[in-house]
Amino acid sequence: MLNFWSKEAKVRKKANQILSHTKSVLEKNISRINPGSAALIKQRIGSLEAALAEGSTKEILIETDALEGASHDYLSKYNKSKLRQNIEALVFAVVLALLIRTFVFQPFKIPSGSMIPTLLVGDHLLVNKFIYGTKIPFTDKVVFPIKDIERGDVIVFTYPNSEGDPSKKGVYYIKRVVGLSGDRIDIEGRSLLINGQEVPMQFIGTYEDARNGEAFDEYDEDLYGDDHKVIFRKGKENTNTGNYIPVTKVPEGKVFVMGDNRDNSQDSRYWGFVPIENIAGKAFVIHWSWDFDNPDLKDKVRWGRILSGIN
Repeated sequence: MLNFWSKEAKVRKKANQILSHTKSVLEKNISRINPGSAALIKQRIGSLEAALAEGSTKEILIETDALEGASHDYLSKYNKSKLRQNIEALVFAVVLALLIRTFVFQPFKIPSGSMIPTLLVGDHLLVNKFIYGTKIPFTDKVVFPIKDIERGDVIVFTYPNSEGDPSKKGVYYIKRVVGLSGDRIDIEGRSLLINGQEVPMQFIGTYEDARNGEAFDEYDEDLYGDDHKVIFRKGKENTNTGNYIPVTKVPEGKVFVMGDNRDNSQDSRYWGFVPIENIAGKAFVIHWSWDFDNPDLKDKVRWGRILSGIN
């Protein structure tokens, strides 16, 4: 057995590297190389292979030098420089990242508390961009949908009423779908009614926000089989007071969304329906969670939330 660090091992390693590289360049550019030059290189390749099979170290060195010289004379203009290889690798990586971000997954950070308790400020999510179909670039046409949008889905979308507020054009929001096209949505106190039927809620308990001392009532909401938690401010039972937009029926091609923090969410109750073409995708996993408001440095990372699914 050859010692890896022996002279013979190093000679064979170099010979095999040059052999492999020369074969690769020759194969990729065979149609552009002069036939006589190609024949000479193939002859040198055969001689080096024979030396590797049964020759001495000296013969391998001779044939390696001969092949290296022929490669330099006839193939050098087809060899890529290290700089070019690095640039091409970088460009490929950037293009691949852009394709993944455009068509597959997109990162999203929770900037506000409108989806508490499901999502917390500082949660970093991945959004599945192809589950509802892939949008053809520069068009609104969607192809290859895997599933339809369902009540209970937590979606990321661009602000739907940017004509009324241009400063929010292209700004991303995250909310829960509660109404689909054709649904009638009504809100009576804390109760959500869809098509005249009250969505079941079971009271869990009251808790106090340690940051500001505000108390919240927490409920388990069953939205057509999608179980999730919602909260309301303690003592504010009449939650539908304010500048709500009256809802008759969700129009075709749009959805009605709400935040799980029902008394602290600007959503479809205030600025209307979300067009389906505005939806970027469905949030499906928390890949990082950072409690940057926590004064205790060692507890800033919420380890228990990392890689948890979103319901």
